[in-house]
Amino acid sequence: MIRLKHPIEYELTPDAVERGSHWLTVRIKNTGDNDLQNLNVKMHSLDSIHISFRNPNYYIYDLEPNEEKYFEVEVQANKTSSCILVFVDVRMEITFTGTGLMREQVLGDLRI
Repeated sequence: MIRLKHPIEYELTPDAVERGSHWLTVRIKNTGDNDLQNLNVKMHSLDSIHISFRNPNYYIYDLEPNEEKYFEVEVQANKTSSCILVFVDVRMEITFTGTGLMREQVLGDLRI
């Protein structure tokens, strides 16, 4: 299922897992008009008793408008799940024009 929270579109496949260790593919796309830089992507399970991530962090240096990036995360499922309930937390740095100052802005939780 594709989710959108401007300026990020994202998809997690597959959307169901059997019990055991599995690899999931995450697709992130910049749907905005500006480059997104220094994105820190973290996966969090809403059902942490049954689903956990081995390495939930991923870093994207630059994501241009309409560009997509793919990465894989390993999950450990303690039971079969027909729907993986996770949220993706994306943080990025924004450069203010003319000032050279940088600050981190939280775009919000992208929930799957």
